[in-house]
Amino acid sequence: MINSIIITSIGTAAEKVEKTNMTNHEQKILIVDDEPMIRRLLSQKLSRQGYYCEQASSADEALEKMKTYSADLIMLDVKMPGRSGMELLVDIQAIYPDVAVIMATAVNETNLAIQCMRLGAEDYLCKPFNLDEVAMSVDKTLEKKGTGTSD
Repeated sequence: MINSIIITSIGTAAEKVEKTNMTNHEQKILIVDDEPMIRRLLSQKLSRQGYYCEQASSADEALEKMKTYSADLIMLDVKMPGRSGMELLVDIQAIYPDVAVIMATAVNETNLAIQCMRLGAEDYLCKPFNLDEVAMSVDKTLEKKGTGTSD
């Protein structure tokens, strides 16, 4: 009896994980950061969570990718060479108003976070990242936008 309960519990948990990953896999995330290591770490973590991830190293590359890649969410670095993440945030809100944006930066300033939120960002995460918190923020943001999974 106990073995069947354990097997049932494991089966149920595995089915839930599989269901979540299948649902998440339909959701696309564009990770925009000038640091390749950051892009790779975020992409690996979010891909393991079942999201399909694409990367861009600049604001211009991100806008070009958005022409063909319909992201549900953009993880966006605030400070990048050339056009800043804040400038790109304004463009994204104007061109793709249904796309959620999470700002990611090494700058831990309350005023900057407030400014990003006023411009339309859904969340503001500081580097160095806790990757589990990043995944939780992505999940919650997509749920709030109506494209996430629900239990």
